[in-house]
Amino acid sequence: MNLFIIAALVQALICAGVTVFQICLASGAPWGEYALGGQNRGVLPRSLRVTSVVSALIMLAQSGHYLAQAGVLPQLLGSPWNQVVNWFWFAFATLGLIMNAVSRSKKERTLWVPVLAISVGATLIVALNS
Repeated sequence: MNLFIIAALVQALICAGVTVFQICLASGAPWGEYALGGQNRGVLPRSLRVTSVVSALIMLAQSGHYLAQAGVLPQLLGSPWNQVVNWFWFAFATLGLIMNAVSRSKKERTLWVPVLAISVGATLIVALNS
């Protein structure tokens, strides 16, 4: 197994984990301090629970994309678009890392900065090799 496939599988796993986390938040898990700026203790308000559903869908799509990169699922995009999407997800992960690194919530920073640092590395490896 080469580094490209490992990186794609790592990113798919991260995205799947974040999907589960967001579904739990949307379902009422009391983890508000770990998400969306950490300003909400306990259960998120309804509007942010809807945001968690949207986030879960985005992360699920991203997980599928990286499973396709690894050859587990069929690729839906041709080569030029595939490269564009890979660079988009790298930018998305980088932005997420920056936003979580400057979060006022220590709990959010502690949880997500290491995860997103790995995500940035994995998405960069995939983008550079696609």
